[in-house]
Amino acid sequence: MKSTTAKLCLLLTVAPLALTTATPALSQDASAGRVEEIIVSATRRAEGIQSVPVAVSTVTAETMRATGAIDLQEISTYIPNFEFSDASILPNLYIRGIGSGTTHSIEQSVGRFIDDVYIGRAVINLHPLMDIASVEVLRGPQGTLFGKNTLAGALIINTGEPSDTLEAGVFVDGSAYSTVGNNIGAEAFVAGPLTDTLSARVALLYRDRDGYIRNDAPGPDGGTREDFGSRLKLRWQAGDFTTVDFKAEYYTYTEEGQTPSEVVGAGPPIQAFQAFNPSFTFERDWVSHYDCEAEIEGTTFCPERDQDTFNLTLDVAHEFDGLGELRSITAFQRYDYLHRFIAVDGGVAGGAFRATRDEEYEGLTQEFRFTSEEYEKFDYIVGLYGEISSVERLQRDDTNVPAFLGGGPPANTLSEDWLQDTTTVAIFGQARYRFNDQWSAIVGGRFSWEEKDFTFLTDEVGYNEDPRINQIATTDTSRTENRFTPSVTLRYEPSSDLMLFATFAQGHKTGGFSDRPQEDPTFQPEVNNSFELGMKGTFFDGLMQLNATAFHMRINDLQVARALPGPTVTFEVANAAKAISQGIELESTFFISDQWTAGANLAYTDATYDDFPGALETCPAVGGRIEGGLCNLAGVPLIFAPEWKAGAFLQFNSGPLIKDWELSSRLDFNYSSKYYTELSYFENLAQEEFVLVNLNATVTSPDGRVAFTIFGKNLTEQHVLAWGLEAGPSQFVTPNAPREIGARFTFRY
Repeated sequence: MKSTTAKLCLLLTVAPLALTTATPALSQDASAGRVEEIIVSATRRAEGIQSVPVAVSTVTAETMRATGAIDLQEISTYIPNFEFSDASILPNLYIRGIGSGTTHSIEQSVGRFIDDVYIGRAVINLHPLMDIASVEVLRGPQGTLFGKNTLAGALIINTGEPSDTLEAGVFVDGSAYSTVGNNIGAEAFVAGPLTDTLSARVALLYRDRDGYIRNDAPGPDGGTREDFGSRLKLRWQAGDFTTVDFKAEYYTYTEEGQTPSEVVGAGPPIQAFQAFNPSFTFERDWVSHYDCEAEIEGTTFCPERDQDTFNLTLDVAHEFDGLGELRSITAFQRYDYLHRFIAVDGGVAGGAFRATRDEEYEGLTQEFRFTSEEYEKFDYIVGLYGEISSVERLQRDDTNVPAFLGGGPPANTLSEDWLQDTTTVAIFGQARYRFNDQWSAIVGGRFSWEEKDFTFLTDEVGYNEDPRINQIATTDTSRTENRFTPSVTLRYEPSSDLMLFATFAQGHKTGGFSDRPQEDPTFQPEVNNSFELGMKGTFFDGLMQLNATAFHMRINDLQVARALPGPTVTFEVANAAKAISQGIELESTFFISDQWTAGANLAYTDATYDDFPGALETCPAVGGRIEGGLCNLAGVPLIFAPEWKAGAFLQFNSGPLIKDWELSSRLDFNYSSKYYTELSYFENLAQEEFVLVNLNATVTSPDGRVAFTIFGKNLTEQHVLAWGLEAGPSQFVTPNAPREIGARFTFRY
């Protein structure tokens, strides 16, 4: 195997050949004959993407419509070193190989922010995107300005704003999968003034998706789902220097069946499954077997997910003339989440393992932030952040392992409920000083304090009996921690078209308590020390933009959730001592002509465990097991960390054609090398290298108000694993969607 140094040299050699073109972070300005720079909020100021010393990629609303992307999973295809899947038990969100896994107790490694509000729980990521202005992905620790748990990066979602002039839009689409299932969706918004000082924006979303995983047993196809969303935004110009923004938002979805449903391997021989389903195989084929009609102890069980999410935000901004802006952002979030799933067993006896998770969450956040004017030599940002949240989670597991052995009484009903209250307070600040026209420095830091109170209650009774009669608290404890995380950036601008930067930043993710019973339920905080060297340049008189970042991240006490060997689904949450993620990211855009634009991105990542305490000895092979416990995974790649990821697109814009209607088309290629999806490292839970091909074509009216689009996603029908898990006697996976062909109608006013 080539050394890391050799691979980096190879990358630097081939990169100029691969990067003839663009990243979706940038758009084309045909009238100006050059690439137009996108404005981002990566520094908490509105700045051009080529000016911020941060590794950031942006997908605009225009790019989302051009590619047909409707959620974060589809967007992640186009961004280097960003992996997202919402098709598993929990959404997986990873940057540079660092994420949180599939446990509810570990908080996110990638902080998510919607309209400047921190989203504290992973399951909120399960909702689709609605009326989005842009999505920004900041890679690397963002612990200074963006709050807690941004150890690996930050995901910033900006929604559409109220307008002083009347605007409206309707977007309707329909599509069909090559396997089973059809989709229909509609989205609409209207924005405009209500009075001289008050404006508004209302957005609505409806989407009805049939499952694309065919269920050969009695029950719904995997992933059959209905979504509804609504949002109201109001903007009141309270005075010459004061603006008040209010947002109320509600989402709900109902999902029948489950997408984690393809069994790809098991301890029992395949005949044990075929006794219940003769057509059962271990192949990856978008086919599953879960029986919603079979009875156990007089009851049936069918997987489902339901979630209602509600949030309110009050954002008050006041300008102090000549000094800066003071903002107060108050937000309330609440959700109710019900998840019933089968630890997939090929339809055996209607579910050898039935799990029900019922979770309620409430959170209140308050941020005060002062952003100074940009003076000749310096500017600064200071702030105070507070959060109070409470989560209550009811967990019930019904185990029927004897079904695999040809009969016998079900084992038990296990209740594992827990409650957690969290209080967080933080102060933060950042100052930028310009030594001269070329050199500047940015110094920042955040001090945070957090307290968590945790109660775990458990009981075990007969199968299908009420487990909440004799519950006892096996854990009733609390923990406090505090942390200072600094960042330092040195920026050099030899010309207006070139910027170089070097950054040291520290990221921090709080510790907590395992949501499953174990001898020591406490896990420690996670810390990331990150070093970056970056370059952003505009060349050939604005025709080309090229960005490059080299990074080295050392993560201490990496938090992991791993499935343990055994006949049932048992997890352990612990800290791996250290992991290292390092590599290079390249993005470029090239404006070829008024009709042609091309783009590419390329990422090389070497992300491995450096140490893995608590394991008995080195694994005989990746994914191997030794008697008495888990293998030591030191030197093994992190999950969801492909060594290579690349994308390229070619976009054509015809200009005026018949009666001045215009035609545009975009072809996308996205490549990923092999990656693993679960810490057991079974080869059948690994995704081999693949290439996704997407294509679309749009005709647009002369005034730009009406557009018709046809699109194709995953045209070569690659079966790509979004997630995998060892669950008792089975290993099962969640595949991404197969080939999808559809059309979209757009009307704007």
